[in-house]
Amino acid sequence: MELSHVSVLIKGWTWIPDNLDQLYSCRCGLSCLWTKSAVLADKPDALLFENAMPPSKRKKGDPLRVYMDLEASRKHSGFEDIFIGYHAKDDVQTTYAGALFHNNRNYHVSPSKKNDALIYWSSSRCLPRRDQLAKSFLSLVPHHSFGKCLNNVGGLNMALTFYPECSATGGAAEDPHWYDHLHCAMSHYKFVLAIENTAVDSYVTEKLFYALDAGSVPIYFGAPNVADFVPPNSIVDGSKFSSMKELAAHVKSLAVDPVAYAEYHAWRRCGVLGNYGRVRAASLDTLPCRLCEAISRKGGKLAGNR
Repeated sequence: MELSHVSVLIKGWTWIPDNLDQLYSCRCGLSCLWTKSAVLADKPDALLFENAMPPSKRKKGDPLRVYMDLEASRKHSGFEDIFIGYHAKDDVQTTYAGALFHNNRNYHVSPSKKNDALIYWSSSRCLPRRDQLAKSFLSLVPHHSFGKCLNNVGGLNMALTFYPECSATGGAAEDPHWYDHLHCAMSHYKFVLAIENTAVDSYVTEKLFYALDAGSVPIYFGAPNVADFVPPNSIVDGSKFSSMKELAAHVKSLAVDPVAYAEYHAWRRCGVLGNYGRVRAASLDTLPCRLCEAISRKGGKLAGNR
């Protein structure tokens, strides 16, 4: 029996944003309460766990157990009734293409692109494989690296020194976080280097989508099927080149050819279509309604024992 109202209580989390908490009006008359408050959801239809294991057993009348893992490994808890992952084969898919990770970020987009430094790169989690790949490419092209890894701009948190208009508060922030001005800073560059921690099928993270949202062209290393997640001719897939020298030559040629570079932005005139539209529609932004619909189809607490 499908439900007309579903409440989801978030029980364990590390990064699920608070601004998801609200009452939603979903499709077909379904209402959905998504909350971290046991006061608002005193008799929830489901419990969602992201950094904690759900109960090993449940009986009819108990809330359904939802487990979410958006990391590359996609490890199931073994006890969940519904699994949320980044892959289309998961019970409920959630992509990294949404905007709710950081709603307070400065989303100003620069009206012009730099010509002296072509590439934006920022990484503060220095992983040997990723750093070596980045170094082998960045050594061949003019770039700015703002993070801890391979920094070449004179220190950390230098983006606001370069681009004061990117302050999230409209002025010089006392303790700026790198992610507060990420989009604005990278929007000054024609290209953004985006390297996934792990090259796994369908594991396409915010690293790529941030660049697209900032009006830049991502140079991407990661998921083999990345074309299923992005607009046509919108990225430079680094895996398609025989060497870093060949890739660097291609990027440099695009940078000095306005027509060829503009072709990577042609999709923006057509809106969010095709695969990219479906990827955006399956993001964290829409997760509450899509999860509540899945819970409703199962009958919520009336679902059988497991």
